[in-house]
Amino acid sequence: MAILTNEQVNFFQENGYLVCREMIPREWTEEALDLVWENLDAERSDPASWVDQGYKTIGGVGGSDIVKRIVREGGVHGAAQQLVGAENIYGPGGASPHISFPRSNKAWNIPARGHLDGYYTPHNGVTKGTTGRFMVAATIYIDTVDHKGGGFTLWPGSHRLFAEYFRTHPIDGPQGGVVNFSLGEPYEFTGGPGDVCFWHGWISHTASTNAGERPRMALITRISRKDQDEWKFDTADGDLWSRWEGVESDM
Repeated sequence: MAILTNEQVNFFQENGYLVCREMIPREWTEEALDLVWENLDAERSDPASWVDQGYKTIGGVGGSDIVKRIVREGGVHGAAQQLVGAENIYGPGGASPHISFPRSNKAWNIPARGHLDGYYTPHNGVTKGTTGRFMVAATIYIDTVDHKGGGFTLWPGSHRLFAEYFRTHPIDGPQGGVVNFSLGEPYEFTGGPGDVCFWHGWISHTASTNAGERPRMALITRISRKDQDEWKFDTADGDLWSRWEGVESDM
């Protein structure tokens, strides 16, 4: 049974992202949230222990049973199968917790630029000349994220701009996955526990500053094709959908 409607697939194709509200059952997100707090070096009821702690990812949670259930049974993996092809992607994995803690300085501006994942900088540990290409990712909220609360931010349609850019530029070229041309207006993903934002691997994105009152709690999973290492430097002449069985080519 299809997870996404035709209208949702079309929206994803055009914009490079798709938000599905209340996709994950609340009891699952509450269990995952409890587990994240248990693995943080902070006291949940004491903001002084986590305000101004910046942005963190944590271990010990992403491969847990509850997180795997969220990805596997909550519709995330099923949607990826529908878009890319059930036989083409790896089996259900986990999702890494990404936490953006609030800061005491409440000044806020929407981010000016984003990045693509898996690109070299002198300090991020990624090998120069490689690219961490993947097909689709999902950002899953396990707690409420309000406006100005550190929400995941992306640039709608930037997947198309990058596809055109990579027709004439090396696919491993942009340092840190950042380019110096305009990607348009950003979109701040806000919502509640169980809301999911799917995004194309060539969507520019970042986390916004958290000027709210609670940590931004998200799980992020990235899903690749099994044969991706064989063609990850191939731009398919700008055809974004040549390896997506559930999306018609728009070239």
